[in-house]
Order: sequence, then structure tokens, then C-alpha cells
Amino acid sequence: MSKKIETALPFDNHRDTPMPLVAEFTKAMAATQVVDYLWLWDELSGWFPGNLWRPENTPAASFIDANSTYDPFVQAAYALAANPTMGVRLSTDAIRSAPAELLRKLMSLANCTEGKVVIAVGAGELRQSKPFGYKRAEGLQRLEDLLKFVRRLYDEPKPWTEEGNFWHYKNATIGTQRPVNRPEFWALGGGPILLDIAARYADGFEAATPQSIRTPEEFAETVKALRDNVAGYGRDPDAFGFGIWNICVCHDDEDGINEVLSNPLVKYFAGQFGRVDSDRWAGEGESSVMPAGWNYAMKWAPFEQSDEEIQRIVDQVSPSMVRKSYHVGTPAQLRELNERFIEAGASFIGMLDMTPLALGPEQAQESVRRHIEMFQGLKG
Repeated sequence: MSKKIETALPFDNHRDTPMPLVAEFTKAMAATQVVDYLWLWDELSGWFPGNLWRPENTPAASFIDANSTYDPFVQAAYALAANPTMGVRLSTDAIRSAPAELLRKLMSLANCTEGKVVIAVGAGELRQSKPFGYKRAEGLQRLEDLLKFVRRLYDEPKPWTEEGNFWHYKNATIGTQRPVNRPEFWALGGGPILLDIAARYADGFEAATPQSIRTPEEFAETVKALRDNVAGYGRDPDAFGFGIWNICVCHDDEDGINEVLSNPLVKYFAGQFGRVDSDRWAGEGESSVMPAGWNYAMKWAPFEQSDEEIQRIVDQVSPSMVRKSYHVGTPAQLRELNERFIEAGASFIGMLDMTPLALGPEQAQESVRRHIEMFQGLKG
């Protein structure tokens, strides 16, 4: 395709995975010349609680503790020290992040590489906030503070004072040195308030698909509305980025796809997160297995769920709902879908494939191969 597109593949964030492997992975991705970013995320715990995480459901459970995670900023620094031309994309939330400290981390990483450094910041998840004493209800106001304050800290080196929703800065400065490539702060998530905050202060916007934004057509509507809003705030919409997290099941044959879709971990994920707003299922001919008004970011506290409740979710998710919870297909089919998202306005595509989780680590290399081939087709 002629339109400029940037791509990312993720690396495992568990502490059971030896740290040197992230540098080796990053080197391999840089060598492809079609993967622009190492992709890492900031999680204090994993996705699969209780008896779900066991070898019968995923071979990874025999050697990885699901809730022992790395600090992604340390992972990124380690990877970039060995690969100083690669880009890095991270994600975090505004509840657990302080503006000045987060900006300093990003500027430090930007000094490690000739590539771009981008972070997507969301309003937070209950699973990452409640267990550790944070308040999820503060998420949007903290996101507004963070995106506003990091922009001002970067643009105004001299000390300044401002009262935010939660952060109150007095004579604040982080100095005058700036990296060659300015770090970018994108908004992550959805909803009218978040999109308005993004239009005012962020460098871009990204969301999970199909969980948050279901189709390229829906994405195109979001892109148009957000571009108009960016322009309305006196900013350049052409300098504003749009991205998707393509959460998928990608395999070369239908039998492999069906094996992944029947996996209990994949089914549980679909029940919790198949649609961020589970009430949307009704419009697609499905009955949500979660209570009315369920929003995974606002409601999901995995360690408060009993094994019986977890099993109920797995048992009640229909095969059609599981399939609709992911973008499912061969590399060629997912390439065609990604092309439609690019035509709808996407400038960034990150691929998150459930296949290695269900079929085992040996499938991780095959998954990477499939996505590299797809990126080669996209970049032509």
C-alpha cells in the first residue's frame, strides 16, 4: 500500500522469560525491516486467574507464573541498549503514572535510540488499580492531567505553575535538554470524554479491535470525528496519529483456528473482554455472559472471581461469541482486514495473536513469521 503505516509486535512481559531474550527478539524484528516497534505493556498482574492458568490450558503455565511481570521501561531500556535504531511502543495508565516522572522515562528512552518512542496512556483498569490502592474512578481526570502536563513540561523548559485535577505543579521544570526525536503520548481506550482529552492534548489515539472498535467502518467514523475535534482545538489533524490493537487468532488453516477458539483461556478472555462494553453484544445477536452494564475496564477484578465463576464464564460463552471476540483468519485474510483499517485512517497497527497462548510457545515463532509476512504485504 502507498499510505505510510507503522507496525509493532509484542514481546512477553513475564519475569520467567530471561531478560536477554528481549534484546534478541528486538534485533530479529529490526532485521525484518517491516516491524517498526518493539511493543511492551505495563501490567502488574496477568489476565488469567485461578485454575485457568494451568498446563492443560496453556503449555506456558508449566514454566511461567502469570502474575510475575517485568517493568516495561526496564525491558525497553535493555532492548534499546543492544538495538539503538529500533522504535519502542509502550502502554500504561494515568492512574499509576506521574506526569513528570513518565515524561522523564520516555525522554531517557528516546536518548537510547534513533527510532521513535511512543506510549499509549489509558484511563486505567480496575484490575491494575483496586488491588494496589488506586482509585479507578479517577482515571479520566488523571489522564487529562497527565497528557496536559507532559506536553507543557516538554514545550516550556522554564519553571511554571498550574493547578490540575490531581497534580498541582509549582515552579515545575525538567530542564532544557531534549532528545532528537520527541516522545509521543497517545490516548488509549474509548468514550467521548477520553476522545475529547485526546483531541486537546495527545499526539494520537489507539484502541483495541474488535473489542472496543469493531470494524474498519466504525474506526473511520471515530477517525473523522476525532480529526474534526483536533482541528477545532486549533491543532493539526494531519499530525495526529491513529492506531489499532488487532487482537486476533491467526493461523494458516481452519483446524488450527478452531483449536485456538475452543481453548478455555481464549473463551474466558472473550467473555470478559470480547466487547469492552458488553451491552453491545445484544446488537450482534449475542447474549453477554456478564451482568448488564459490564465494562471490563471498570468492573473486572479477576482475583475476586471464584473458580466456579470463572468456569461459568468459560462454559457459557457461545462459539459464535468467541469467534466475534477476535479478528479471525489466515495471514492473507488479516492483511486484507488491516488494509481496510489503513484506508479508514490507521497509521499504526499492532498485532496481538492468541495462537501461541493456546497452542504453546513453539507456535510463537510461527505466529511471528505469519505477521512478518503480512507486514511485508502491507508495506509492499
